[in-house]
Amino acid sequence: MPRLPRVFQRATCYHVVNRGINRNRVFEDEQDYEQFGKFVREYKERLGAKVYPWAWMGNHYHLLVEVAHEHLRGFAGGIQQKYARYHHGRHGTRGVFWQGRFGSKPVEVGEYLVSCGRYIERNPVRAGLVEKAWAYRWSSARHYVEGVEDGLTDTNVYLGKMTEGDRQRYAEVLSSGEDEGLIRATEGKRATGGEAYARRLGKSKGHYGWKTGRSAAG
Repeated sequence: MPRLPRVFQRATCYHVVNRGINRNRVFEDEQDYEQFGKFVREYKERLGAKVYPWAWMGNHYHLLVEVAHEHLRGFAGGIQQKYARYHHGRHGTRGVFWQGRFGSKPVEVGEYLVSCGRYIERNPVRAGLVEKAWAYRWSSARHYVEGVEDGLTDTNVYLGKMTEGDRQRYAEVLSSGEDEGLIRATEGKRATGGEAYARRLGKSKGHYGWKTGRSAAG
């Protein structure tokens, strides 16, 4: 797949993803998942980022993060570097750990942001690990559906206050998978959003879009 140019705004939301080199596992047990979460918390506090939906899978991770574009590389790169060192030290692995630097794709605020979040949270369902996304421990779904405070997820301000009724509706849509068509329609594009959004980003100087299709996890 040809390399796509990155695009950015001064502060925006990005779908950040990477997987282990050669699709190797990056999380071996609960301690690994928890340690990765600690590094995410560390860097979001250090760089003033907000973490919305996320999911850690066996050989890859997804994050929907709001961060100033100048901090994106430090945020994702910092987490990955610290986690790779941790994994090598704990499990005796060596060499290249991640498949490339990382993938990052701007996400338009509004319908696309909410749908992208639920698309991320459905990863364990698509992988056949659980029937309901919020039954999977290593994602933000429990926060949005059940109000569980996990110390990592920032409530997505674009969803509103999230009343009990809102959470029930969120769960219904999350279970239905109806967001998937909207998000899959943006595959191969520089941004997850409408055409007008992509054009606005395209006029900006500098680039922060998917680095390469090889790094994107499903």
